[in-house]
Amino acid sequence: MNEFDQFWAAYPRKTGKGAARTSFAKAIKKTTLAKMLRTLAWQRESEQWLSGFIPHPTTWLNQERWDDEPTPPSLKSKNARSLKALFG
Repeated sequence: MNEFDQFWAAYPRKTGKGAARTSFAKAIKKTTLAKMLRTLAWQRESEQWLSGFIPHPTTWLNQERWDDEPTPPSLKSKNARSLKALFG
């Protein structure tokens, strides 16, 4: 499996494969597949992505989103209810 296919397999939104392949060819000159996959691992579990706001893969590549930093989780209503139940 080539590097693009590995990226495509890991990326949760399968949209615009041809454009993504072109963007990947440019992006892989700036970073490594390993860095992309490490970033995707935590982004897939982020609140934003879990709530359905996943960028198109071409957008992710063009915006160099592999350099994004994790944001701390916010207190969603479910978490707030859990804390309230614990602490009153």
